[in-house]
Amino acid sequence: MKKVLLLVNLMIITILLVCSSNNIYAEENDIREIRVGLKQYYENVESINVANKVLNMGYIIEGDFISEHVFMSSNGYVFKPAKGIYLISKSSFSTYEMLQEQVEKLIKEGYNAYIGSIAKGIWKVYIYCKDNSQVNTTIKKINGKDNLTYEISTDNGVRTIMDMPGQSSIIMENTYQHPQFSTIDNDADKLIIDLGKRQYRGRLEFGRYEDNGITAINVVPLNYYLYSVLPSEMMSYWPMEALKAQAVAARNYAIYYTQTVTKYPNKQYTLCDTTSSQVYKGVSVEDESTNRAVNETTNKLIYYNNKVIPTYFFSTSGGHTENSENVWSGTVPYLKGVPDTYELYPEKKPWVKELTSEEIKAKLLKYDVNIGEITDVLPIGLTDAKRVINLKIVGTSGQHIIKKETMRTWLGLKSRKFKLIKENDIPQKSFNVIGSNSIITEQNISDMYVTMGSNNIQKLRTDNEQLIILSKYNIDNVPTVKGKNDIYTFIGQGWGHGVGMSQSGAKGMALEGFTYEEILNYYYKDVEIR
Repeated sequence: MKKVLLLVNLMIITILLVCSSNNIYAEENDIREIRVGLKQYYENVESINVANKVLNMGYIIEGDFISEHVFMSSNGYVFKPAKGIYLISKSSFSTYEMLQEQVEKLIKEGYNAYIGSIAKGIWKVYIYCKDNSQVNTTIKKINGKDNLTYEISTDNGVRTIMDMPGQSSIIMENTYQHPQFSTIDNDADKLIIDLGKRQYRGRLEFGRYEDNGITAINVVPLNYYLYSVLPSEMMSYWPMEALKAQAVAARNYAIYYTQTVTKYPNKQYTLCDTTSSQVYKGVSVEDESTNRAVNETTNKLIYYNNKVIPTYFFSTSGGHTENSENVWSGTVPYLKGVPDTYELYPEKKPWVKELTSEEIKAKLLKYDVNIGEITDVLPIGLTDAKRVINLKIVGTSGQHIIKKETMRTWLGLKSRKFKLIKENDIPQKSFNVIGSNSIITEQNISDMYVTMGSNNIQKLRTDNEQLIILSKYNIDNVPTVKGKNDIYTFIGQGWGHGVGMSQSGAKGMALEGFTYEEILNYYYKDVEIR
């Protein structure tokens, strides 16, 4: 009786989930669910543990998740690759229960037998054989037994197995379609699958996808996906208008790379959970304020020429965002650099990176660039936003120019908005200062004073690595450190590529009273939000 009630409850919950999830998407861009590759912890690994006691396995039929069988295990589940040779029954059964007794009988007789799911309503008997010799011996013994005949199947590259400690394991064929798994362990309004390090809403799909290991893909409704992305990308205690701006930008990014452009053409997922897409940490990071920001901007999207755009964003600009062509290859009309002078409380602080000649040489060799011993590093050109365009590395047997964003990747820099200090450089001691009478005079840095936000006057400190100077169009820096022997010191600001919306700038604008629409319209030019 309890099992019957459980199945009835499961059917009710499944129906509610299917019906309710349809109401949280934009009609014009009706994306019901996002396929998120859990790359950080669960991609191409040896095995994946699921801590839930109940798993509901089903298949997607005409866009809906249809339950196939409910598994119960007090010790959880382990998913892993099912490699090797199997004998597979030619006849199939329509339910799990129809061959359960038969497989258990084979196990008692000493065979490595499994119940195997082929597709919706198709189950077969699987028998594992360790080598060809065992295949020949086994098939002679078992062919025709209980009116079943078998065919030999080598590793198909996608087959997986679900172990249930203390119970028979289940084979997932995965040739035609991968099953997906939900749960009913939790409250009906928050069904969570627990993978140990992280927990997820929605459903999970476990597959090999032609890799050696196994990968988990989270199939999750769009707004639920954003519930996790938002606090993973922006602090949940930041001003609500900044959170809303981030929610809309994240929604745009997800829809664009689901509908318009395939970001990972060789993968079975649409987005991943790292900074390569948008950071996604599952349900544990959700917060009431970020959920509210997602809900209150539901269906809101950013358009340029009536098309959804990829809304790039990053942590901190250092005072000015960047034109797309100065970072990547193409000019994008809505991705133009703008002054970011509201970024007065940046999430990522100004930074310093020191590299020796040997370290730079090693970093170049990693990318098959060998120019001998490094003798000099020369920044070449600045964008209007004050980012270094190219970096020339001079060696004893040649030189190499690192272009644009490549220098961040190769050298491990936080941004390209930096000043380079070499061993013979000394800090600037005097500056031209405009006084209250509008007269420009030269002043020594040791005699300078600044007016604080409270209007108190305080002597200028020079014991940090750099001075940060706010101007009308940028936030500049002045290094205050001496050069060191055989050290190239990068004195920088900002964190990220610099294109699109600065998250720290959005925070600053929100603190000044700007709405999320005003924030988005500032960072993305000539767009429409609707």
